[in-house]
This record gives sequence, C-alpha cells and structure tokens, in this order.
Amino acid sequence: MPRLVLASASPRRSQLLRDLGLIFTLAPTQAEEPAPTPLDGAHPHLYVERLARIKATACSEPGLVIAADTVVVFENEILNKPRDAEDAFAMLCRLRGQTHRVLTGVCLRNDDQFHVEHEATHVTFGYVSDDWIRTYVQTGEPLDKAGAYGAQGRGSLLVSRIEGDYFNVVGLPIFRLSKMLAAQGIDISREWTANSEVPA
Repeated sequence: MPRLVLASASPRRSQLLRDLGLIFTLAPTQAEEPAPTPLDGAHPHLYVERLARIKATACSEPGLVIAADTVVVFENEILNKPRDAEDAFAMLCRLRGQTHRVLTGVCLRNDDQFHVEHEATHVTFGYVSDDWIRTYVQTGEPLDKAGAYGAQGRGSLLVSRIEGDYFNVVGLPIFRLSKMLAAQGIDISREWTANSEVPA
C-alpha cells in the first residue's frame, strides 16, 4: 500500500480516516484559497474540486495525497467559513428553515496524477429563533465551519433532515473516497487485517 498523506488541518477529516482504520501522515497545507467568483457560483462543484486540487498540489509530502474542501451552497451562492461572529449569525439566519447543499471536492494526487471528484448532500434546517442562533454563535463552533455550523456538534440541533452522505457534511465523503482509493488499488477493508494485531 502506498504511503497515505492527508493534506488537511481539519481534525474531523483526520478522525474519519482513523475511524476507518487507516494509517496516514498528516500534512496540512498553507495553500491560498481563491475567493468565489460569479462563475464559481454558477458551478460550485467546479469550485470545490479546484480547491481540493490546489490543496493537493501544495502538499510536498511524498505518497498518495488526500485533499478535500467543503462549502455550503444556498440560492446558488457559495458560503465558506464566516468572517466573524456577525457573518456567522447572518449565514445561519439565511439557512434556518431552508434546504441547502453541502459540496465537498476530493482530490487524490499520486506523483503528477490527479483524480478529482465531488459529493453533494442536501441538508434541511429546522426553524430556530434569533436568540438561539446568537447563543450558538457565542460557543465559537460556527466560526471555522463552512456555512457556520457543525453537523457533528452543537449544530446538529439545527438539522431536521439530511439527503445524501452524512459524512460529506462533516467534511469527507467516505463512500466516494473509498471508491476513489479502490481505483488506486487500495481496498480499505484489507488494511484492517494488515494493521491488526489479531492473526488472520
């Protein structure tokens, strides 16, 4: 199996890979993310795929590099991480009681070979009050999350329905990633035996 490298500072993505039983090297990149443009807004899947590729390209660690980027799309507008608490409050006020899309671009880089795909999940929020949103923002959780919420944390109280891959909303579409790795000759289930101390 090639050496796996996760080009991400996200603790959620790291934990998801650990939960799969994978051994990997953590190598966050400092790639500069381009701002959304009107064209990106019309084709948000191209935007997240481009960001994932930029992150994979910026990683200097040898091995099979995994990079990902997640955004929220609402009314054809890309919502990245909020600039500050006020921006987080405004985002959540827009999203409450509505359905939005969560898009994650995933890139596998093996030397100079790139394999890039994306996953889309529809998320519906219940309706909450302004005071609820203000209290949530004060926890600090929304400030480093695309769309200003964490579905795996306190933000789960916002979510009334998810259509699609839940793990995509967390930040890494596990099923799609497994298929992408399989195309590179990596069967995750075989790694369970390889990394286990229990004799096969």
